[in-house]
Amino acid sequence: MEYEFIKHIAGTGLKTFVVAINWRELHFHNDMELLLVLDGSVSMDDGKQRYTLKKNDIFLSNKNAIHSLRRTHEDNLLMVIQFDPNLCKEYYPKIPRVRFSQNHIKKDSDGQYWEMLYRCMREIVSCYSQKHDGFAIEMMSILNHMLFCMLQNDQYTILDEKTAAAENRNMERLRRVIEFVRENYMYPITLKEIAEKEKLDMCYLSHFIKAHLGISFQNYLNRMRVEKAEYLLLHTDLSHIDICMECGFSDYKYLNKTFEKGFGCSPADYREKYRTCSMRVDEQNEQHIVMEVSRAFRFFGGRSIC
Repeated sequence: MEYEFIKHIAGTGLKTFVVAINWRELHFHNDMELLLVLDGSVSMDDGKQRYTLKKNDIFLSNKNAIHSLRRTHEDNLLMVIQFDPNLCKEYYPKIPRVRFSQNHIKKDSDGQYWEMLYRCMREIVSCYSQKHDGFAIEMMSILNHMLFCMLQNDQYTILDEKTAAAENRNMERLRRVIEFVRENYMYPITLKEIAEKEKLDMCYLSHFIKAHLGISFQNYLNRMRVEKAEYLLLHTDLSHIDICMECGFSDYKYLNKTFEKGFGCSPADYREKYRTCSMRVDEQNEQHIVMEVSRAFRFFGGRSIC
């Protein structure tokens, strides 16, 4: 898992982009995030629940919400808007402490709310793609309106200032822990080592990680290692023994057991089944993304509704 630093569009408090996802490990950020599936489907995991997002589905991630993304059996194309909730803090001071309740918003079951979010996201992307004079002003106007409508249509809680401050401290601690794991997963690291580094009781740190990630430290470490192993299986010619060493597994038997638990088959079977397809996608990926981004921006710029 990682903390994501988000660079906003100059002069605004937001960022928008179109992307095809293979996998994106557990991460979090200070921004709120709205994700719209333009094509295909994607698996979303918030550490406690796994969602399958299909075409037209919208997913809302609150500030500091942990989440990961993984490709399903089909290709996908996602449009993302990330924005700093502090953008309207001066005239709505509570906004950084608002946590919306509804995450998975569907066209069929949440029609009015979905339509509002979709329309606003579409118009923001349209402004950004056209970049007419004053486009940043219009984008921020639409974003403010969208936030107002979210407050009117969604259920939410407002953290008290003490709870919000504690959340920020906890997420900063979590950021340090996960950065250490990301930088050292290939070595035989232990929870005790991290607890000593953080000057915390090991039992407390174990509960802290489970509470925030939804899984134990060892399961999180294994998850990161096996995801790195998956990448190496699909994108390199490394032997299974070399992959074990690169990813921190003590031997192939351990890699095999952990991999089967996560992916339902052995590393060898997974490589044989998916490697050719994955390499072909990689070769075409840059051109594909450029074409799809252009298509999506033209699509939204034309004010079309799918």
